[in-house]
Amino acid sequence: MRTTWMLGLTLLVGCASPGDDDDSAEPTPQDACAGSLAEGDVRVVATGFTGGTEGVTFSPDGRLFVSSGDTVEEVFSDGRHEVIADVPATVGLAWWGDELIVASGDSGEGLDTGGVYAVDVDSGDVRLLAGGIPGANFPAVTPWETLLVSTPSGPEEIVEVSDDGDVSLWSAEVPSPNGIGFVADGSGAFVASTFGSARLSFVPVEEGAAGTPEQTASWGPATAPDGLAIGASDAVYLTQNIAGRIDRIQRDGTVEEVATAVDFAASAAFGVGADWDPCAVYVTSLAGSNLYAVGVGEPAGTLWR
Repeated sequence: MRTTWMLGLTLLVGCASPGDDDDSAEPTPQDACAGSLAEGDVRVVATGFTGGTEGVTFSPDGRLFVSSGDTVEEVFSDGRHEVIADVPATVGLAWWGDELIVASGDSGEGLDTGGVYAVDVDSGDVRLLAGGIPGANFPAVTPWETLLVSTPSGPEEIVEVSDDGDVSLWSAEVPSPNGIGFVADGSGAFVASTFGSARLSFVPVEEGAAGTPEQTASWGPATAPDGLAIGASDAVYLTQNIAGRIDRIQRDGTVEEVATAVDFAASAAFGVGADWDPCAVYVTSLAGSNLYAVGVGEPAGTLWR
């Protein structure tokens, strides 16, 4: 059984009594953002990724990892980065239990046969967790401790992977599914659609099973929704790959532009740990050489690990 790490903002709750002054007010999620990047500010965290970057994730203890070409690299707060493992055709990343999960376009089982690998980030050991997932792209840990993997350019499915590597269909109802993120109470997941139908959908969940997707927002051509991260308010921070920007989408479908000049924005992850900004999303660049931090004005929602 894997350990589930639920990383989120803890709010202190108190009962006000007559005569309490303003200091007794409950803190808000924004209190965590003191000293953070201002909303909409963009900063280059690291550069020199010759193969671009695609996936991004943090370990529970605040180590930052990105995928680049056929490698996984660790990025340090001073901008250095170094290869920690060789994995073929890397795409999205997630942290699951005590391992780094890497979606790959090459599981070693023949042409166009993707899958997911598990990496020990200390030893560099790599093992194939599950193959037979054509177009494997974005991995996401579920509240019930399995792994979902989207295939936007494969059979357009979301599959579920157990910790022993069994693969089963979870949903085939979201067109070109890519980034996946669960809301704080685990009642559903937002899923980005990249190719042909640029949209964001909400998939309700009951006892681990996917319900019928509900469209939350849509965009025109030249956007390409890709990865996403979910804030404490359950707002979705969505990378628009071709447009090179970050959009925020509220639960009611309201869309607002948060930041531009984020070239070929691919995946996004909230900062975790003392070395990183908790109210910024760290954004990879699919066809660029930079890794960015983008201020969003709130910390992460619940992160299942």
